[in-house]
Amino acid sequence: GSSDIDVDLLQKIVEYEGYTEKDSVIQYFWEVLREMTSEERKLFLQFVWARSRLPIKESDFEDPFKIQKDTKCSGTEVHSALPSASTCFFSLSLPQYQDKETLKRKLLFAINNVTTMESD
Repeated sequence: GSSDIDVDLLQKIVEYEGYTEKDSVIQYFWEVLREMTSEERKLFLQFVWARSRLPIKESDFEDPFKIQKDTKCSGTEVHSALPSASTCFFSLSLPQYQDKETLKRKLLFAINNVTTMESD
């Protein structure tokens, strides 16, 4: 696979649960992912999938990348909640952040500090 993470490719294989692609938090998410450095995107992939590379083409993915709405937190809790991931299901649980800045800060914190159990 390519060592740089192809955000367009990831966007082609995504499935949403509790969100749609029109939701502002989803649009922030893709913008933030595009603005990340190559190194940060690798950390992101490690965080959600325990891998450092993506397959080269759509048909090489065994599973879609899932973004799920984090329904555990609501109201003011959303602001302090962190995104979480399940690497065996290639999924990201994303709180409904109100702005892009918060999403970026929380996502970068999570990928840099939260270690998932299933790393390869």
